[in-house]
Amino acid sequence: MNKNVVLQKAEKVIKNKGSFAYRVCKLLKEEDFNDCLASQELTGLLNDGAGKKIKVNNLTASMNSLLAEDIVKVKIIGKGRNKRKFWFPGWLDKKKIGDNLTSGLGSDHTMFFTGVNSWTVPNKNFPKIISLLKGNLDVVDPFYGHGTFYVLEKFGKNRKIRFLTCILGNDEQKNLSKFSIGLKRFRKEFKNIDMRKYPKPYGLHDRYIIADNALVVIGHGIKDLANKESFIIYMPNNLVKGFLPNLRKIFNLRWKKSSNIK
Repeated sequence: MNKNVVLQKAEKVIKNKGSFAYRVCKLLKEEDFNDCLASQELTGLLNDGAGKKIKVNNLTASMNSLLAEDIVKVKIIGKGRNKRKFWFPGWLDKKKIGDNLTSGLGSDHTMFFTGVNSWTVPNKNFPKIISLLKGNLDVVDPFYGHGTFYVLEKFGKNRKIRFLTCILGNDEQKNLSKFSIGLKRFRKEFKNIDMRKYPKPYGLHDRYIIADNALVVIGHGIKDLANKESFIIYMPNNLVKGFLPNLRKIFNLRWKKSSNIK
């Protein structure tokens, strides 16, 4: 079922103000509930608003009418004491959600890189984070080099990517001609990825990705992804909506002041 159909069904429920189903559908409509959430996370969102407080243990029974209409879906992971329920909008693919939940990606969408398998981990696990992101993407990393191409290609060719950086790696500075050749080859194939250099050295610090539905914070440089112990943390809109518009505004200002990487 596509998103429009689900939201049309939710719109009918929203007419019945004050009910549990109304509160869930209101979150869907306002895009506060647009991803997979554990029972505790969804309950926390519901209890932020007005109305009777909802207990985690009562969530399943209250969801029955929405589950029957496919407005909301549920995925159960684990057994016995380890059993956990995850809720997500009806337009999301249940198999894909299940794969993400059982693939080593944390239930809170946090990924840990040990630094041991620096080749396998980015190839196998980083694309799982990318698959959660919607819309065009803005990527920030102060440092860039050969490894940057290797990571950026995982974003694919079907959406616009803006990569903002500042300082070329030491190894690449020692052999600029080799880096330039790699850059030209990369740009020829990935025409959807625009790369610019911010003029103020060390004006950028943290590494992150801005998407329509989330912010991803990357603990270690993209060009050396998984070479050292680090975390990648996915934060959906409901956690970052207070400052995400301002962060995007800052990105746009810096982007205008930046020049193409040569």
